[in-house]
Amino acid sequence: MKKLVIVILLLILSPAVLIYAQDKSTAENTLPETTNVHFTGKYCTECHEKTPQKGENPLLKNNGDYAYLCRCHGYTPGSYIHPVDIVPSEEKRPLIPDDFPLVDNKISCVTCHDMYMQCQVNPRYEKLNRRFLRGAPYVSRTDLCFKCHDEKQYTMLDPHNQLTESGEIVEVKCLYCHEEKPDEKKSTFKEVKLIGNLEVLCFRCHYKQSQFHPINANHLVKPSDRIIANMEDAKDKYGIILPLNYDGKITCPTCHNPHERGVIPKEKDSSKGASEKYRLRMSETKLQICVACHKEKFSGFE
Repeated sequence: MKKLVIVILLLILSPAVLIYAQDKSTAENTLPETTNVHFTGKYCTECHEKTPQKGENPLLKNNGDYAYLCRCHGYTPGSYIHPVDIVPSEEKRPLIPDDFPLVDNKISCVTCHDMYMQCQVNPRYEKLNRRFLRGAPYVSRTDLCFKCHDEKQYTMLDPHNQLTESGEIVEVKCLYCHEEKPDEKKSTFKEVKLIGNLEVLCFRCHYKQSQFHPINANHLVKPSDRIIANMEDAKDKYGIILPLNYDGKITCPTCHNPHERGVIPKEKDSSKGASEKYRLRMSETKLQICVACHKEKFSGFE
């Protein structure tokens, strides 16, 4: 009998429980995701149980879970640009500035972001420091990183610096693009083994430059018979190579030589353009590289 009463009560109450849960969920997400709650001073209760007072407990919702509080940004701990909820190492701890606070001795969102800054109506900060980063504004966002990290340890390695001071090839640099170090004295372009698509290999570092480059027009294509004839003439006339990719299409190394001068023997045509300005294969002839394929349009440069 007792069990029967419990079942009946559950059947009666369960719709009310569901409605309450739905109402609670709706109440906590009343604003459209497109609403900018920052720098307005109007939406405190989106993150706080009630409008907080300075010096008091902020009463953050969901126990201060930033995966919830920053839900509009698609934040999850595993996908954010910097890991959080970690204890910095003994080596790293002294490098963290005093005004970059830890939470329970852990790195948190508030370590780098001054949350209180964006809780106020402040058009100046909104323009100069849209992400309310501590110590901002910065010339580059990575300047924030070097508040705690040693910049020298994060200097980008240049894969084009391929020789030691004594002139020996640094084989590990070859492996940035090649599956194995080619024979620089004998290998042809068709014989080398690359780790991936040539354009992708270059775009890893040069993507920004590529946005304003002729390749965005119509260059990554198989050249016409007329263009191929011009390229063959240029090879004979200027002693260069203009390699196409494995599909016979124009690619970045068609015009640019990615190697450091001295890697490929000087007497080989494939050495032309190495370490020259923009690494253009016709730099040594002081001619526009466009002449190699479009000599009819650029005959005045010859």
